[in-house]
Amino acid sequence: MPIYQYKARDEEGRIISGKMDVSGEQELQNRLESSSLFLVKFSLEKKNVFTEDLAKRFLPVTLRDYYTLTLQLANTVSTGVPLLASLRSIAEGCKSKKLAATLKAVIDDIESGSSFSEALGKHPRVFNKFYVSMVQLGEASGTLPEILYRLSEYIKKEMEIQRRVMFALSYPTILLVIGAAIVVYILAYIMPQFVDIYKDEGIALPVPTSILLNLSKLFTTYWKVPVVFVIGIILGFRWFVGNAYGRLMFDRLKLKIPLIGELQKKVCAKRFIDGLYFLYSSGLPMLQALNIVKSTMRNRHFEKIIDSLQVHISTGKDLASYLRLPEFFPTDVLAMIKSGEESGTMQKMLEKASDIYQEEVNYSIERLISGFEIGIILAMGIGVAFIAMAILFPIFRLGRGLLGR
Repeated sequence: MPIYQYKARDEEGRIISGKMDVSGEQELQNRLESSSLFLVKFSLEKKNVFTEDLAKRFLPVTLRDYYTLTLQLANTVSTGVPLLASLRSIAEGCKSKKLAATLKAVIDDIESGSSFSEALGKHPRVFNKFYVSMVQLGEASGTLPEILYRLSEYIKKEMEIQRRVMFALSYPTILLVIGAAIVVYILAYIMPQFVDIYKDEGIALPVPTSILLNLSKLFTTYWKVPVVFVIGIILGFRWFVGNAYGRLMFDRLKLKIPLIGELQKKVCAKRFIDGLYFLYSSGLPMLQALNIVKSTMRNRHFEKIIDSLQVHISTGKDLASYLRLPEFFPTDVLAMIKSGEESGTMQKMLEKASDIYQEEVNYSIERLISGFEIGIILAMGIGVAFIAMAILFPIFRLGRGLLGR
């Protein structure tokens, strides 16, 4: 819907300016009159359609956006503010254009007679199955504010994991980018200056220098080749992970990478425990809870495991006996889950298991940071030594030749 800029006068005669997302002038006037405001002047806000379309398509909705939305909605609904009024207020102040546009579509669907969860479910790329299912549970049980509060806490835990992982990768990534930039600069600008000297003196070039000169020629003369190669790799990778089989293979491969695979396993296991605890404690049956938790994994290999787990439980078997098979859960966590199943205290045991697994994730992140730092420093050291040899060896030979004359 178009956005109107308006000036209105209140009952005391004061001028109030603002914006409103309405279908037309009549709805704008009706909305203002319902708030005891009288329309004085209005104009249609000009929008950059191209920029907005790009923002809605490609800009991601961050966990911070979801957390802010969910917490604000819980706070307003719990105080008795109608759901539509809460959504309108949040949509107007939303920083994410993609989320704001989605919320406006959700508002339109609710006004057309859809429930909140049904309206959210029409936008699976923004609101995943887990989020929609929790809202549906809150609507069905009449505890939407409580569910939203708990959902915001769950998102907060996800934000913490994401923050720590991003922090773990930031320092090694910066080192890698700086190192790559230095190498490209040497190949593109430094090495070509030595080429003419070597040719004029007729020096026999050592192997490191020959390799570096060939790379320099590739970057300066045939620069299109590496560019096309990189683009081809990116497009090929996107095609490969775009189909179900390729995505499954890639997700399995990630789990086998040293340090990164260990962290990936721990993060997926943490999501599994947190999601199961959240859903099970909200009153959902185990099989239904597992079906929803599967959507939070973001790893096809783990999703396959949960599919098999659902079949396992549907035959009347216990949860702990199957979780032991993938070897992703430590024995103490498995013992707690088994104890919870036998004693009927599954909710309490899942909560404790979540706390334990937080420490497991933190430990894996620390190992990843240490491993990456050592690996990047070693790689940069070897690279610097190779470049130094490639540049200095011919200079030494040139010096010997000059002395021999």
